[in-house]
Amino acid sequence: MSDQVLNDYDTWIRRDETGPAKRQYGDTDLVYLQTIAALYTMGFTAEEVATYLQFDERDQRTTAQRLRLLTRKRKERLAEIHQCESQVAAIDYLRFHLNAGSQNVHDRTQ
Repeated sequence: MSDQVLNDYDTWIRRDETGPAKRQYGDTDLVYLQTIAALYTMGFTAEEVATYLQFDERDQRTTAQRLRLLTRKRKERLAEIHQCESQVAAIDYLRFHLNAGSQNVHDRTQ
């Protein structure tokens, strides 16, 4: 686990500012730590992670709120993927034309 994940967990969940040398975590802590790490991996900001963690897992209303956060992040990531796909397609188009132009130059010199 990264120090950021551990520090965030200590601040948001445990509300403990104990230094890293004195930290001890149990099985219940591991679930939160894995969730925080996963959210950061998904591209959530620290503020978004904190918001996500504020929602009570047992409350149906907050389940819907967490789902909305995840759905929004999913849409953001898909938009980024589609933008990258468009950029790759533009690169491929230019490469094709450069290669085709190169072939035409070779054909003319023969």
